[in-house]
Amino acid sequence: MKFLISNDDGVYAPGLLALYRALSKIGEVVVVAPNAEHSGSASSLHISQPLYAQKLASGFISVNGSPADCVYLALNQLYCETRFDCVITGINAGDNLGQNVHYSGTFGAALTAQVFGVPAIATSLVGGTMSDDEQQRSRYDLAAAEIVKLLTETSILDVIGQLPEHVLNVNIPPITCAKDIKGRKVTSIGYRQIEQPVHHIVDPRGREAYWLSLRKRQPLSSETEPFQPLTPESATDCDDAAGHTVVYTDYQAVTAGYISLSPIRLSHTPTTTLNTFLNTTL
Repeated sequence: MKFLISNDDGVYAPGLLALYRALSKIGEVVVVAPNAEHSGSASSLHISQPLYAQKLASGFISVNGSPADCVYLALNQLYCETRFDCVITGINAGDNLGQNVHYSGTFGAALTAQVFGVPAIATSLVGGTMSDDEQQRSRYDLAAAEIVKLLTETSILDVIGQLPEHVLNVNIPPITCAKDIKGRKVTSIGYRQIEQPVHHIVDPRGREAYWLSLRKRQPLSSETEPFQPLTPESATDCDDAAGHTVVYTDYQAVTAGYISLSPIRLSHTPTTTLNTFLNTTL
């Protein structure tokens, strides 16, 4: 198997290195990643400035651009003659749950691969950080091993290969050992309110500034996040007491100790919405 990997935490991020080491045991791996952190860059492209690619001593290629730039450049220039089985991005330092996928550079890079018809998986470690201490390295290694298991013990590559315009968004719960993983859940994208979207600060020179935040408000202990009803084309997960088919959200899955697998479609215009407008006199 041949893999292209990238991320939004930068070419030296511990999650990227762990993913590279793990995937190298099962296939050929090429790394094209940003030379600096680009969290929150979504699928942005730099089309008003040139990109420079530098090959590092490690063999990785560092690019002065966004995660989407890296995948775009790799597929259409640097490795345009290579047929990749999958583009895998991450392992992101921290979760990409709920509405975060709309802003995530990790997800945006995977989305860019799918735009060009290459199966893509975005991966994140809940609670992961950019720290390079032994504990964090161990957690990323465990997460990377779970990604390899997903690829080798299931038919996931065949499944996403048959689903054009879809990206698989994977979130691994905060683990310290493999036995902590309860299993895998196919999930929907959840939603949580942002605790404080904008932080107003004053810099050391007395100038007002604003720091954007995606930190979510934690649900109260008395609150429960509702299970999501499944549409006929959705995968069955379990049934509630009333016999209705339900599915975990990504938040629920990782909170319960499961790996969350969220298939996300790139097309944002559902057929039912089109029919609503077509049947309406505007």
